[in-house]
Formats: sequence, structure tokens, C-alpha cells
Amino acid sequence: MHVRDLTRQIIDSMSTQMRQLVHEQYVADPSHLPPDFEERMGRMLNDLYKEIPFDQMFDLMVPVYQKHLTKGDIDSIVAFYSTPVGQKLIRELPAMTQESMQAMMPFMQKYMTKMQERVRQEIAEMVKQHAGKPAPEHP
Repeated sequence: MHVRDLTRQIIDSMSTQMRQLVHEQYVADPSHLPPDFEERMGRMLNDLYKEIPFDQMFDLMVPVYQKHLTKGDIDSIVAFYSTPVGQKLIRELPAMTQESMQAMMPFMQKYMTKMQERVRQEIAEMVKQHAGKPAPEHP
């Protein structure tokens, strides 16, 4: 299934998305960021992605797969990925993942903003309700 290659391609895709977010942050407020912000962030992201311990990640995944899939399941999956369609899926999955992330990003940003606002409102309401009440005693 070329799991190592596929994982690296997906990580590369995520890196591209992160770089886009960094760029958008810089464009949104360049006056508060140094001129070399994008370059420095790019180097930092490269370093972070290089340090990802892929072998350890895969070692952690094995017991999960063993828990959920039988040897027969794995044999069937390997058989599928050995077909031309399975190989096509392996080739196309990184691009599909990247395009999906690009399509979802505006939605997720909007949703996260909404969630953050809701959390702020809830905290403000709790603070307001608690105002004037005595502080609990701690042992």
C-alpha cells in the first residue's frame, strides 16, 4: 500500500495548507510581523516536518489495526490495493486529501470562529453569574 510514501505525501499536503495559513496571516497584518516572517516560518515548518517520527507512528498504528482487522481482512485489503484501481487510489489519495482540505478550510475557519465566540460568551456568562459569590474554600 506504500503507507510510508502515502503518509509523507499527506504530510506534505498538510504542510502546503499550513504554509497557506501562514501566508494569509502575514497578508492579514504585515505591519505587526517582520518582513522575513514567511521565510522564517517556512524554515520552522520544514524542521518540524523533518522531525516527525514516522517509524514510531507506524509502530503505534499496528496494534490498532490488529485490534480492528483480521488477517483475512488485511489479505483482502492487500488484494484490493494490488489491483489497478487500488494503485490508482494510492496515487490519487494525496491530491484528493489536499483538495479536500482546501475545500474544507474556509468552512472550518468559519466554524472555529463561531466556536471560539460561543466559548467566549459562555465564559462571560459564567463569570457574570459567579460575580459576587464567595470563593470556594480549598483544603
